[in-house]
Amino acid sequence: MANEELQRVVEQLETAWNNSDGVAFAAPFAEDADFVHILGGHFTGRESIERGHRTIFDTIYKGSKVKFEVEKIRPVGANVAIVFIFSTLKISKPGLPPVANARPTMVLQRQDDAWKIVTFQNTLVTPEGAPAGKDALADQHPIKGQARAMGQ
Repeated sequence: MANEELQRVVEQLETAWNNSDGVAFAAPFAEDADFVHILGGHFTGRESIERGHRTIFDTIYKGSKVKFEVEKIRPVGANVAIVFIFSTLKISKPGLPPVANARPTMVLQRQDDAWKIVTFQNTLVTPEGAPAGKDALADQHPIKGQARAMGQ
């Protein structure tokens, strides 16, 4: 039963991304959630997560489509689970690779009879031998990694 509920959270994220909807993307996150994006940027709180996604949906990932595949669900107790995902992002922005893969890891906690994402860590899967340079995804991303969490 919990696995089906957790799968629905992942599907909700995928649908929200594919609709470029930052509000819907942030909805399954706990109010005080932490989100670390593919370049190491750290967002704290649902509002900060929504703002960050609105930014990328309007810029680097405008028109992009994502497919999330749950690789593993690891229960850590009755009310906590870790979900490992493989994502395939199709990017339409010229000058970027047409496809980027990542491995998001989510920690979810049951809060008020609903599963909420409390932590989300996204790791870019880089192809071996990929050249760095002006066409690299990291070079064009509007939100870079930073030393302090945004939204605190």
